[in-house]
Amino acid sequence: MSLLAGMEIALNPAAFEEEKYVFEYQSRYYSWLHHGSFQSHSKNELLQHIQDQQQVFQEAIRQADVLLLTWGSAQVFTLASTGQIVANCHKLPGHFFQQRLLSVDEIVAAYTAFLHQLLHINPKLQIVWSISPVKYVRGGLHANNLSKATLFLALQALREVFPNHYYFPAYEILQDELRDYRFYAADLAHPSEQAIQYIWDQFRQHVLSAEAQDLYKQLQPIRTAMTHRFLHPNTPAHAQFLAKHKQMVQDIQVAHPYLDLSTALTHFS
Repeated sequence: MSLLAGMEIALNPAAFEEEKYVFEYQSRYYSWLHHGSFQSHSKNELLQHIQDQQQVFQEAIRQADVLLLTWGSAQVFTLASTGQIVANCHKLPGHFFQQRLLSVDEIVAAYTAFLHQLLHINPKLQIVWSISPVKYVRGGLHANNLSKATLFLALQALREVFPNHYYFPAYEILQDELRDYRFYAADLAHPSEQAIQYIWDQFRQHVLSAEAQDLYKQLQPIRTAMTHRFLHPNTPAHAQFLAKHKQMVQDIQVAHPYLDLSTALTHFS
C-alpha cells in the first residue's frame, strides 16, 4: 500500500478499494485509511460518509490558496498480516500491528508523486511546511530523534523539488529559541500554552499578510467574547453585550463575505 494512499484516494475516489480498506470489528465497520470518527454499524453508511467527505476535500483543495503540511513522526503502524500501512489502529489489540520507521526515500517518493498531482489540480496552491515540535516519547527519546531527523532529511529533499514553497520553523523555535522545559506541558512532550502562543505569534507575523493580521485583530475580541460566561444571564447588561458583539460580527461579515461566521452569529443571537 502506498504511504499516502488515503490522500491519493481523496484526490481520486475511484481508487478506494472497499474490500482492502474497510473491515468489521465487534459489529462495527471501520476504514484503515480514516479517523476513528469514520465508523458505523452499517457498512453502506460508512461508505457514504467517506464519499461525502471526499467530495468536501476535493472542493476545498480546488479552492484553497494555502495548504499547511505538518509532519509529526516518521514512525508508522502496519498490519502484521499484510504489511499495509494504516492511518488509524482503531484501538484494536496490539498483535494486529507492527511498527517501523519510514525511510527518507519512501517519504520523498510518496510526497513527490502526491504533490505533483495536487499542484496539477490546483496550480496556485502554496504549501507551508513544518515539523511538529511535539516529542513522541513512548518509544524513547532516541527513537523520537531518529524519527525527526528522518523527517528533516526528507523535507530538505522535497524542498529542492518544490522550491517555491515556505518552511515555517516551529520545531526550531521551541528547541533552539525557547530552549527551556518551562515551555513544555507537564508531560514534557507537548509545548505549553505559553510556547504555543509564542509560536503562533511568530507564524502570524511571518506568514499572514497585513490584511490578514488586521482581520485577526478584529476577530480576537469576538473569540474572547464567545468564551465569556455571564454570572447573570437574561439581564439588560447581558442583552447589550450580545447585541454589541453580534453587530461586530455582522460588520466583519459584510467586509469579508468569504468568511463563515455563522457560529458566532448564532452564539450572540
